[in-house]
Amino acid sequence: MFLLHLTCDTSESDLLSSQLWEAGTVGIEEKDLSDGCLLIACFETNAQRSDLVDQFAAHNPHWSHADSTDWIEATQRAWPPREIGQRLFLAPPWCSEVTPPGRLRIIHNPGLACGTGEHPCTQLALTALETVQVSGKPVADIGTGSGLLAIAALHLGAALAIGLDPDEAALTAARENFALNNFHPVLAAGFADSLRDSCSSVTVANISGTVLLSIADDLLRITSPRGQLILTGFAQYELASIEDIFGQGEVTSSGGWSCLHVQLS
Repeated sequence: MFLLHLTCDTSESDLLSSQLWEAGTVGIEEKDLSDGCLLIACFETNAQRSDLVDQFAAHNPHWSHADSTDWIEATQRAWPPREIGQRLFLAPPWCSEVTPPGRLRIIHNPGLACGTGEHPCTQLALTALETVQVSGKPVADIGTGSGLLAIAALHLGAALAIGLDPDEAALTAARENFALNNFHPVLAAGFADSLRDSCSSVTVANISGTVLLSIADDLLRITSPRGQLILTGFAQYELASIEDIFGQGEVTSSGGWSCLHVQLS
């Protein structure tokens, strides 16, 4: 097995991981550094060595060799189960740990697509989602990625959770995650402009601040009167701009990132 080592900012790890999965890695380990993080991607051959070095040249790429059995164990250790908020338990498919009492088990393969559950924004969105009364209501997950937020909404009792993403590869991964949780996926290639007016009681979007602002009209349009918005994916310094458009609400923050939960009038 051949290991490609990359260094990056924490904010870049999800995107780089997604690119590495698309390039054919069979596993990724993430390690914290004092000034960012280290991604170690495992490949069965080094046939793409020069191409990958060129593709990730900005991230100090270098290669090493490892025993395949040790790598599989290391990969699984890198993705332990995690308790999120008060009610959720995020577990990879290989986890045999019993679900803690009072928590809902969400099975999620962190290697399928961007959206591993480790990013602060994902955890902020999940924590906000569990505080919202979604039982029996329709939920829209805009920029669904791996489908994690839509799946969590269904575990929390949503009548329907539709996930939209313009990336077909992400939707393929989301379908697999829905299957792991025994839910029938309702997914579509597109964005908020694909949905009708007031179709969602709770709209969640974990995407960049720039994109949130660019689709603000559609996010507000698709959310029903007195509905709720859960918005994240933006840095704390962007919060004022987000509030100027969507209004003020409950704000939570972690690791320099923020989440805004707004109750519409």
